[in-house]
Amino acid sequence: MKGAHAYAAMPIDELYRWFAGEADPTSPTWGDLCRWVADTPELLARLDALPGTKRQPNLFLGAIRYLDGPLVGGPGFLAWVEQNWDAVERLILSRSTQTNEPGRCAVLAPVLASLPQPVVLGELGASAGLCLLPDRYPWLDAPGLVVAARWGLDANPLDASDPDDARWLRALVWPGEDAREARLVAALAVAAEDAPEVVRGVLPDDLGWFLAETVRRAEAAGATPVVFHSPTLAYLARADRDAVVAEIRASGVRWVSFEGPTVVTELRGRVPDDGRPHFVLALDGEPVARCSPHGAWVDWLG
Repeated sequence: MKGAHAYAAMPIDELYRWFAGEADPTSPTWGDLCRWVADTPELLARLDALPGTKRQPNLFLGAIRYLDGPLVGGPGFLAWVEQNWDAVERLILSRSTQTNEPGRCAVLAPVLASLPQPVVLGELGASAGLCLLPDRYPWLDAPGLVVAARWGLDANPLDASDPDDARWLRALVWPGEDAREARLVAALAVAAEDAPEVVRGVLPDDLGWFLAETVRRAEAAGATPVVFHSPTLAYLARADRDAVVAEIRASGVRWVSFEGPTVVTELRGRVPDDGRPHFVLALDGEPVARCSPHGAWVDWLG
C-alpha cells in the first residue's frame, strides 16, 4: 500500500471523522452523519470493502443524495442503507467525485485575466466543463478576460444537458449549501446551451498529448496557452501528482493550480494556515491566494 492515496489507505473510521471536520463549516448535516458513520461498525464494514479510492466519503454521501436517502444517522439510516445497498454500491463504483463548482471561477478569473490575452484554456479534470466558462456567466464580472478557445480532459466527461449527469452533480453539493446548488443549476443551464469540449483521458497517462494540443491551439489563435485544475491532483497518488506537475512545467504552458494546501508538493507549507479549510491558488507554482474551496472567499497574498 506504499504510496496509496489516503482514501484507499486510511482506516475507514478515521477517514469519516476527518471528512466530518471538512464538512462541518458549511454542512453540519454531513459532519454529524459522518461522525455517526465512524461509530457504526456494521456500516463501516461495507464501506471499508469498497475498492481503493472508492472509499472516499463524498462518493457514499453523493449516492445517498442521488437516491433521496435519509440524511440523519440512526437505525432508520442503517436500515435504508441495508435495503438500498446494491443501488448505492453501483453508483459508487460507476461514478466519480466530479464536483464541478462554478463558484471557483470567481477566484480563477482574476488570475486568468492577468495573463497576456487572449488565452486558450485547457482544464484537467473538467467534469462537465463548468469552470471553463468564467467569461460566460452573467453573475461573474471577468473584465479583461478573452478566451479564444477552451477544452478539457476528464476520465469520465459529463454532459451538462444530460439529466442524469446533472442530477449526480447536484447530489455532490452538500446539504445546507442552497446558494451553491442554485449557482450550479444556473451554470448547468449556461453550459447546456453551448457546452465546452471535454475529451476522455486519464492522468498522468494522457497529459502529454493534451498539453501539446493546447499549445498548438494557442499558437493557431495567437493566444497564451493555459492549463488549470481545481481540484484534480488531490485524487491522484503523490507520485502521479508530482509527475503531472513536472510535465506541465516542461510544456511551456502557463499553469494555474487550485488545490488543497498539501496537494501540490512544491506548495506545501508556503501559505499561512489560519485554521479555516482552504485551498491554495497558484500561478506557475507561486502561491497567489488562500481561498475557500468553493470560491466563497479569497485572501490575496502579497
